[in-house]
Amino acid sequence: MAYFQALFDRICGDLQRSTQEMSSDFLQLSTNQQRVSYALSIPSVHSYIKVKPMFKGKSAMEATKLREFGNKMFGQKDYDSALQMYSESVLKAPFDPNVNHPVAHGNMNGSSHGRAQCDKNDVTTNDGNEFSLALANRSAVLFSLGKYDLSMKDIDLALHHGYPKELTYKLHERKGRCLWNLGRDEEALQSFLTAKEHVTKSSLNSKKRKSWKATVDKQIAALQRTPSSVESADPSSTTNIPSVSYGTNSTFPSLSTAVEIRQSEQRGRHAVAAQDIRVGDVLIVEKPYGSVVLPEQGDTHCDYCCRRVSAPLPCQQCSTARYCSHECADLAWTQYHGVECQYLGLIHSSGVGGMGHLALRLVNRTGFHFLQEFERTLEDNISRKVNEPEKNAQDRNSGNTDYKDFPGLNDEGVYTNDYNSVYNLENHSLERKPSDLFRRTVMAIFLLRILQNGGVFLVPAQEVAEEDQLLVASHLLRHLQMIPCNAHEVSEFEFYRGDPDRCRYLEVASALHCTMLGMFNHSCDPVINRNFYGDVLVARAIRPVAKGEEITLNYSVLYTTQSRMERQYKLAGQYFFKCSCQPCAENWPLFYDMVQDLQTRNKLPKLKCRHCFSMLPGSEDKVINKMKCSVCGEEQELQALRTQLDSIVDEVFTKVGQVVTGEVESSLPALERCLERMEKIVARPYGYYDSCQEAIKQCYGIVGNCYERTTS
Repeated sequence: MAYFQALFDRICGDLQRSTQEMSSDFLQLSTNQQRVSYALSIPSVHSYIKVKPMFKGKSAMEATKLREFGNKMFGQKDYDSALQMYSESVLKAPFDPNVNHPVAHGNMNGSSHGRAQCDKNDVTTNDGNEFSLALANRSAVLFSLGKYDLSMKDIDLALHHGYPKELTYKLHERKGRCLWNLGRDEEALQSFLTAKEHVTKSSLNSKKRKSWKATVDKQIAALQRTPSSVESADPSSTTNIPSVSYGTNSTFPSLSTAVEIRQSEQRGRHAVAAQDIRVGDVLIVEKPYGSVVLPEQGDTHCDYCCRRVSAPLPCQQCSTARYCSHECADLAWTQYHGVECQYLGLIHSSGVGGMGHLALRLVNRTGFHFLQEFERTLEDNISRKVNEPEKNAQDRNSGNTDYKDFPGLNDEGVYTNDYNSVYNLENHSLERKPSDLFRRTVMAIFLLRILQNGGVFLVPAQEVAEEDQLLVASHLLRHLQMIPCNAHEVSEFEFYRGDPDRCRYLEVASALHCTMLGMFNHSCDPVINRNFYGDVLVARAIRPVAKGEEITLNYSVLYTTQSRMERQYKLAGQYFFKCSCQPCAENWPLFYDMVQDLQTRNKLPKLKCRHCFSMLPGSEDKVINKMKCSVCGEEQELQALRTQLDSIVDEVFTKVGQVVTGEVESSLPALERCLERMEKIVARPYGYYDSCQEAIKQCYGIVGNCYERTTS
């Protein structure tokens, strides 16, 4: 049993009053501060909820062992295993965090000149050198794997962290070969010349030194004789984050101007199309307010930006968190990891899960002093709204787009990615049972103790005033209620070239993007599909939308894969509503059943009028070839429409075959056009429409966070 659950069970078991009495008392409490105060008055809460640091620290001895094992793997040319061992050594090795970071290089590709060697003489027992030695050895295997830019980053970092002077000539020579492979010939020449200067400081005897210089001279001669034809790549070319289509919404900067946010009594906050929207239009681009990488993905992804990392950089204190860059490491330490670091093992093993960790992260990165000021501002706003109840009620029910009193807007009337937006997300507190609220309250106190001991209050833990504890714990409790309804996964597409059945989305992190679930209602047949670039959410339209139509997303359930009963159960339990979207209202069939019917020709698709695009009832009857549209009266040649549809479907399957092999650039625009054309011809549900959508979504997955795996 996880630590928190065992702790919670002990607290409940020690309560002297009955559960019914506790529930009755708790039910009367209307604010989160009251709930926290009530829980803190229970003696067992004070006696049982205690936290101590639990984390994996640094060890020069372990780092040496890992590096030496990496040397063995490198000698056997098992480069992937060597890279893993060297990276673990880098993470485990102590280092001075006050050393300035070297200048970063771009991420580039090129052909290979020479092979890296991992010299046994690099081994040392000096604890201070272990970090630099691990980096140097990792630079060798990265070179062998053709990852020249990453190799150079490790070389520069090793030199900055005291790599033994008698060995630096090797790193400068290796850097020269990296630069040569990247087509940066002038810089390569300079590195080779620097290597020749540094070899004078080595322990090589005069004969070996002369031989080594001769080898470098040959490389210089080859470089000058046949300059590299490789062009340096733009490091950002493979990770460009799209911009929203049609320009940025002035009130909601994460949205396109094609999206309008409205509010009504029936639909709540919801999004509608301000203009006609095409398939592929980017409607949302948003960075999260906070995210938490799942523990099971922590070995492979950056703790800050959620990108996959092959040559991780370490935390200055623990050996668990890993980062793709110094920038991410520094931002993480400043924003949250400095407080969480020593308690990361406790958080992961306690059983609070991603939900609990994300709640802690939101409060942690916001900061105690900001929360104090926020509470004062909140009280002023509440006082103002109480004095204008009639006007506020009219604004909520009007359905207009006057955003003056819209929850979450800042003083400038903009819905920014800040704590004000986070705080105003729906939490469904009124729908929750007392037992559910009590458990979340105890969890909030547990998380409070971690923050308290971690230093979020900026004073010793025992000196934190009770009112300050109540403030922070009440915000934690609010987020523990809000997160299940508003947070979602950051995903990565695992792509198996030529093997579509094995392709899948891997959940990397939990994140809170304020605009995403806070402004868009659910549909089991959503308008938009979300993908990620690191932790940045990008949502595109996956079907055409007419001006004025609602823009929806899915809250993790789709009509194509789950029955109506399954969907309704999931949505009611987690999001507290009954879905009334078209697939639910009409009980659309599952994707598998639709495709089977089409393949066996048991049913023909129901068609639309070619003039007004209204549905043509009866057009699915095989024997009917002509009919008039009951809306506009236009005569319809059904066979011509069926032939046109068959032609589109044939093109879809041709392009699907290309997507399977990773040909996105040519196939994606064609698939988007096919879907637009199908929308005008066929009424839904229609299985091949969904096939086209799925292929489009796979393309979006490939161009975002994507990790290609081998099919072996």
